[in-house]
Amino acid sequence: MRLDDRLLDFFNRPLMCIIAVADGAGRPSAGRGVGFHLLEDRETIDVIFSHWQWPRLEPCIRQTGRIAVTFVSPSDYVSFQMKGSATMREPEAADLDRADRFMTVATNELEALGVPRHLIAPWLTARETRVARLAVSEIYVQTPGPLAGMLAGTKAGARSQ
Repeated sequence: MRLDDRLLDFFNRPLMCIIAVADGAGRPSAGRGVGFHLLEDRETIDVIFSHWQWPRLEPCIRQTGRIAVTFVSPSDYVSFQMKGSATMREPEAADLDRADRFMTVATNELEALGVPRHLIAPWLTARETRVARLAVSEIYVQTPGPLAGMLAGTKAGARSQ
């Protein structure tokens, strides 16, 4: 599923990222992403996370090949969830740079909203960096309100299962 211009604009905002997966038996696991990269095809997103902090994410992705990633703007709670197939790839130097920028921007945004920096630091680490490549097949609005759960781009009726 191709990301439209509105979503591309959204990805230029300070964001937080939550990753959700399940293992082969359906047991869920979640963790915090610390960076991302939208590929030029506008259908693929590399999602960066810490294996050290979230050790169940990688094995679940390798087992099922599925992932859901929710991106949230902390200043106004505008949120979108992307779901699709996923593979793991080796992290590169550019991924570490992206993670550093993401964590800096997120920390500054949260601090501007009144969250003390010392409380933010434990949430965001790129220790033992991993990268999941998400091929987006579904996009849902997750912003609180009447459109929450709807497929992005629809006006009514299509809700998440």
